Parts: sequence; structure tokens; C-alpha cells
Amino acid sequence: MAKGLRRSKSGVTTVALVTFIAFFAIIPLAIFGFELARFTLMQAQLQACADAGALAGTAALASSPSGRTIEQQHELAMTVAAQTFEQNTILRSEFATPGRVARHLNTGFDSSAPALRNATLNIRLFDQNGNPRPTGSPEATTMRLEAFYTDQAVFAGNFFPTGFLETASVYADGGLPQLDLFLCFDVSGSMDDQTPVTLVKRYWSGSQVSYTSVASNAIYPLCRPPKEGTGFNAMQPQNLSYASYGAPSNQTTWIFSESINPSGNLLAGLRGNRSTYPPGNLPAPLPASATQYPLGTLVPEQGLPPGNFDPRDRSNVAGNGITHTSYGNGFTDMVVQVPSVGGYDFSRIETCVEASRGNMESSAILLQSQGGVSVNPVLPPPQAGYYNAYWRQVRATAQPIADSRNASENFFRIMNTSSNAHFGLETFTDTAGTAPNSTYTGISQNSDQNWVHGGIQAFPLPFITLNQTSSNFQDVIDAVQGTGSFTLPLGPTGKTNIADALKMALDDLGNPGKTRSRAKKAIILFTDGIPNRPVDETTGKSEARNQARRARRMNVPIYTIGLSQNTTIIPQQDALLGDIRTTSNGIAALSADGAIYIRVNNSTALNQAFQTIARSLVVLQQ
Repeated sequence: MAKGLRRSKSGVTTVALVTFIAFFAIIPLAIFGFELARFTLMQAQLQACADAGALAGTAALASSPSGRTIEQQHELAMTVAAQTFEQNTILRSEFATPGRVARHLNTGFDSSAPALRNATLNIRLFDQNGNPRPTGSPEATTMRLEAFYTDQAVFAGNFFPTGFLETASVYADGGLPQLDLFLCFDVSGSMDDQTPVTLVKRYWSGSQVSYTSVASNAIYPLCRPPKEGTGFNAMQPQNLSYASYGAPSNQTTWIFSESINPSGNLLAGLRGNRSTYPPGNLPAPLPASATQYPLGTLVPEQGLPPGNFDPRDRSNVAGNGITHTSYGNGFTDMVVQVPSVGGYDFSRIETCVEASRGNMESSAILLQSQGGVSVNPVLPPPQAGYYNAYWRQVRATAQPIADSRNASENFFRIMNTSSNAHFGLETFTDTAGTAPNSTYTGISQNSDQNWVHGGIQAFPLPFITLNQTSSNFQDVIDAVQGTGSFTLPLGPTGKTNIADALKMALDDLGNPGKTRSRAKKAIILFTDGIPNRPVDETTGKSEARNQARRARRMNVPIYTIGLSQNTTIIPQQDALLGDIRTTSNGIAALSADGAIYIRVNNSTALNQAFQTIARSLVVLQQ
């Protein structure tokens, strides 16, 4: 009996020991393991919320609407990031509940533990070197979301009167790490063919200078040029003889008064009076000894009356042997009716004609240009600056070049604020630019060979190379818009050489002294047609495709935008520029993976095209 009793006491001791260990060791370890796993889950969910916010904020920054300031873009991106964060749930606690998330959008940093089941969200902006930057700073390239969340332990909280609180903290960075980007920008002559213009015949009617509107339309439908476009330009030198293309039977061929016509041009000389007269036959205020109207200081034609004005017989409408009624389709001037600006009134076509010639600069010049007798009463009072104001407005409104400049600037701004991007710019026409101050050298496009009195123009053809240590952001914008050290914005002239532009861009992107080893590289190619240089169209297309194959070997995607105004060449444009969705032999398809082609039908769609590419580049870098 005693021996059995001893076994019973031993069993009781074992049970007690097991119970003790279970209560004070195993169960606490299990609770600890549970709470640790729960905290790990809470932190993981908080990290996912922060990651979603950072990604959404970056995407909003890259696709923000045009016209916003950098500060507005930053504010939009941070707001979208915060809203995305707040749309999530953590451990069944909904952040969307009002007051549950305290926001600090680049306005301070709160690292204190929030209240139970609340969160604190700090969003801060940094430059590429990790330095804090204020909202609106062009140097702010990275968005960091830092989040804190407090919850109560499930079991441990029961043992403490105030509960057992635990706070998780995470951070997530938005913005692109590094991008080296090149924009290849087409400035060939057809880049102003959407500009609405008016052909005007300016002549002496027998008592005053008169003006007849011959035709009004955009340049392309007005002239119906060949598929490569026209040298007939809205801007100086206008090359007005190029209006005389071989038109179809239902299309009028326009005759510039000074164009060369093998059968003789009956309007020749009507543009401006260059005749010689006996001394004393020119009207005051010219000296009695003058035999010709003097050359102008702005352009040689400044101050010239119509060619059929004969001061010896002012009533003769066929003065100097010129009959201004010879051709109903003849014209002397082509003008753009631009918006009035800064006190300069361009509401009438007649004023645009005289301003474009430099005749609105003073009362004396205007009177001389009107034959020295009286000024047509439809003209406003002259004032200095009319000439420059008119041509500035033409450059600002010519299409699609004006919208193209603005869309590319907006693209640069979007990428600058949403990424750590370094920029290069290559403009191209017959050839590509080779330096920041390059200009087009084709004489036929820099001056009108049939009317040399209209002056000359040096068209900018800038090449802004990549810089390994800085973004060149302001340089590319200044080169596009003609600001800063650049005196003229990009303007249209010459032919189209895509291959030359791609070669120059790829040379730069392949130069380890100009690029960053960790940066993703990409080219954006914008053109309004198909190449006809070098040599001809066949060679131009072949060489452009060869450069695209070279880009693939370098792992450089070429994003392409095609804006053709000629519907007959759109299939050729699609075939040349297309991506893998439409062709295997397009420039985008032949280049590195990820490149896309966007066809736009008008210049107003360019902003959306550039924004689409910006979003694609964002995805490319995530």
C-alpha cells in the first residue's frame, strides 16, 4: 500500500509540473509568437499601403494635366498618394474613416506614436542626392512616404489596465531612380503646314493702297504640296513662289507676283516699287534728287509702295506697266492673322500685311509705303515695334510647330518633377544639329530667292548633349522656346533626316562620359512625316531602321510620335514608326523592348501623346 501511495504522489507532482510549464512557459510563448506574427502582418500591410501610395503619387506626377505649375504638380501627386494610402485597410481598420490618418504633405515630420488604430502619414520631397526640397522646387525628384500605425495587442492587452499598444513604422520611395532621355525633334519645313493663312493682293487702286483677300486656309490644303511637305512657310523667309505647285484639276495654283514664270509673269514687280524715276518725281518727304524709294532698315522692302504705283501719274492703276488684275489667283503677300498683343492691333488683315513689311513703325514710313499721298483709313495708328510684334506672334501661333514646342516643354517638366532625369535634345531637318548654337545652312530656306528684299532668317538647329552630372533641364527648354541664351524658338525649314538625329542621340547615350551607369536610357522621336534624307526617301527609311537596330543592341527603346497632315502618307508613317503591336519593321518595334508608337491626327493631341510616353517611362522604371 505504501509503495502505491508513493506512485500517486509522484503522478500529482508531474501533472502539476506540466501544468506549471504550460501556464507559465508554453502558453506565453504561444501568445508571444501570435502577437509577433500579428505585428509582422500589421507592418507588412502598412508597407503595402505606403507602397501603393508612393506608386500612385508617382504616376499622378508623370501624368498631371498640362498647364500646372511645378508646385501644383507636387501638391497633386502628394494628395493622390495620401488618398491612395487612405483607401486601404489594415487589420480590419479602415483608414478612410474620417480623422484616422493625420497627413503631413511636405510640411513637417511627426514620428510620435499615433493614437490607437490611427495612422500618421508624412510625405516629403527630396532631390537626387537625398536632400529635402520644398514643394515646387524643380530639384525635387523623389517622394518619400513614411507611415506610423498603432494597434493593441490581442492577448497581452488584457493584462494591462491601459492595454498593450504597439506601433509599426515603414517608408516607401516614389519617383524614378534615374533616366537619361533624348528628344529628337523634327523641324522640317512642313511643321507649319497647319497654320491658317491668307493670300493677299496689295496694289495701288488709283487713289490709295488697297488689299484684296485672294484665299484663306491652312497652308497644306491651300497648296496641296507633295507628300514631303512644302517650303511655303508662315515665317520668314516665306518662299512664296512655292505656292505654285502642280495642283490637281480641281485645285487652284496660286501665283506669287515675283515668282519666275517661263511664259512671263504679268504681276512681276507688284510686291514693291523698285522702279527708277527722273529726279523730283518721288513724293515728299523724299528729297527731290531721289530716283528710288530708299532701302528699309528692318528689311529692304520696308517703306515700298505697291509696284504699280507711279508717282508721275497716281491715277494710273496700271502704273509702271503692271496690271494688278492680270490674275485672279495672283497674290503679293501671305499673312497670318495673329492675336493682338501689347497694344499692337492685328485684328485686320491689312494691318498684318503692313506690319509684316515693317511699314507700321512710324507715320513717315507708313505714309511712304502708301505712296506719300494718304494712308488707307482701315489701318490703325503706327507705332514702333509693330514689325517684331507681328513676327513674334507668327512664331508663337504657327502650327503644329507651336503646339509641338509647348508639348515637348511640358514633357520635360513632367519628367523633371517625376524622375531623376537627365535630358538631351536633337533637332533635325536636312541634317541634325551638332552644337547648341547650330543653325540651318540651306540657303534656299534662309532667304527667298525670288524676293530677296524680304530679308533672311537663320533657323536654329540646336543639339543639347547629355551631361553626366546635371539634368540640362533648363537648357533643353530654352533651346525649344528660344528663351535664355537662345534668341529664336524652333522654326520649320528644310527636309527630314531621321537617321542623322537618331545617330547623334545614340552616340551620346552610348558615351560613358555623358551618361550614368545606373540610368535607364530612352529616345523619344517626334516627326510629322517620313524621311527624305539622306539622299532620298528609300535611303532615309533604310538608314533610320538601321539606327533602330543599333538602339536594340544598346538596349535603348525609341518611343515614336507621328503627326502627319497628309492622309496619303499615314500608312507609310505607321509602317516606319510603328511598334510591335502593328509591325515588326517599325522604328519602335526594332528598338529595345517597351517602346511604343503613337499616331496623332492634330497638334492639340500632342500633349496627350507625350503624357502617355511619360507614363510608359514610369512603368518602365518601377
